[in-house]
Amino acid sequence: MYQALYRKWRSRTFDEIVGQNNITSVLKKQTAEDRVSHAYLFCGTRGTGKTSSAKILAKAVNCEKPSNGNPCNDCYCCRSIDNATATDVLEIDAASNNRVADVRELIDEVVYPPSILKKRVYIIDEVHMLSDSAFNALLKTLEEPPEYVLFILATTELNQLPPTIISRCMRFDFKRIEPEILTGLLREITNKENIGINDDALQLISRLADGSARDAISLLDACSSGRGENDTLTLEQIQSQLGITNNDTIISLFGAIADKNVPQALLLIGQVHKSSKDLSVFMVDLIAFVRDLLIAKSLPSERERYLHERFFFSASAAGMLNGLLEAFTTEMLLYYSSVLEESLNSMGRFTVNKKTFFELTVIKLCDLSLSENPKALLARISELEKKLTEGSPSPRKTEPKITPLPNPPLIKEKKEAEERQLAAFPEILEELKPQADIYSLVRMTRMYEKDDSVIVYGDKFVLSILNQNNNIKMLESAVKSATGKAYTITFKEKSGICEDNTLLIDEITV
Repeated sequence: MYQALYRKWRSRTFDEIVGQNNITSVLKKQTAEDRVSHAYLFCGTRGTGKTSSAKILAKAVNCEKPSNGNPCNDCYCCRSIDNATATDVLEIDAASNNRVADVRELIDEVVYPPSILKKRVYIIDEVHMLSDSAFNALLKTLEEPPEYVLFILATTELNQLPPTIISRCMRFDFKRIEPEILTGLLREITNKENIGINDDALQLISRLADGSARDAISLLDACSSGRGENDTLTLEQIQSQLGITNNDTIISLFGAIADKNVPQALLLIGQVHKSSKDLSVFMVDLIAFVRDLLIAKSLPSERERYLHERFFFSASAAGMLNGLLEAFTTEMLLYYSSVLEESLNSMGRFTVNKKTFFELTVIKLCDLSLSENPKALLARISELEKKLTEGSPSPRKTEPKITPLPNPPLIKEKKEAEERQLAAFPEILEELKPQADIYSLVRMTRMYEKDDSVIVYGDKFVLSILNQNNNIKMLESAVKSATGKAYTITFKEKSGICEDNTLLIDEITV
């Protein structure tokens, strides 16, 4: 009869538990020196070895021929526990036995000594599912059980356990297993099971397992079950079978977004939709990709190593990926992340036609001007600053106009009579440079002085952000530091016309 790989390869000794050496070394020492506690609490995410360690500990304390704290797995006690025939070792699922009556029944049994083994062991899995009354009933017995009783509690939700329960147990936290360790475990299993698989495919399965050895082995079992006897599993086959979008597709999509190529981006979305992949999962992949790009930009010295550890892509996509890191600023990536996360939440709650909603989201990513989010404005400003840093074409030459502008702004005549341009404007910008939130916005304004006031001219959106209490205080402080005089800050909306009749935004872009 076929047995699932995760059951077939379940650890039988402490030495076989992978990625939890800090825990298994302590348990081995305690069992070897016969210093076992009366109650243990194993907590951690799924598939990290909690239940396996509990069964191994149950065998170790009852083993007739233990070896350096490990059970022998050959004596009657070990074999009966492995076969689940030992009446003195009870594994209880608290998810289905969570009533106070179930716990009282357990307490009534505790008074009886073990019939065959040395200790009576109770393994309570998913213990956080017990009701409050059941926890209260268990307290006294858990604190002072008979010397022949051992409690082992396992849970994935430590925060749901009462502090009174946690304080009565010796607690061990099982951590997520590193992908490198999982890859080694899977390679050992594939060698012994004669499963042909590429290293890239093993690494992908290890990453998808999210630190869970059971999930990693189950994914390997699912992917290898339909292969031929001499077939070798490849990265592409794993991605196709598990419904994972190829990284080349994601990189190509963000390449189209960087080029503001909406038709190409929509074409790629259509291809993903036709392949029957869940667009919600695809959007999660896009969020993870943006997150990885942000980390890669933060680690310039280790960028290559990080990218090759996180991504699986073709040689052509590798060059495009490096181009994306140069094309996208940090502000743009943060904006993309916020838009994708917001779209993912909305898609899960309201959207029926996910493809249409996804297309609208991608169009918004291609054109930052379509969003009223302040993060979009910061992204646009960072893009302009990047162009200025890299070098931009010389300012355009405007032909002199023979006729004056129709309806010249009245504010200009008034300004020439009563207002003077603030000469300390460059020094004020220097003072505001550490304040990245408003520095770029102040650059898009013009400042004039009149009596004891500094008048800030700008468009409606910029002034709406600057005209906030904390921003006003920063402006007043910067003006005082630059001029040595305390001014009152006032704001006036202006249609974006400078003295030479050019647009403020054009002054930045040229």
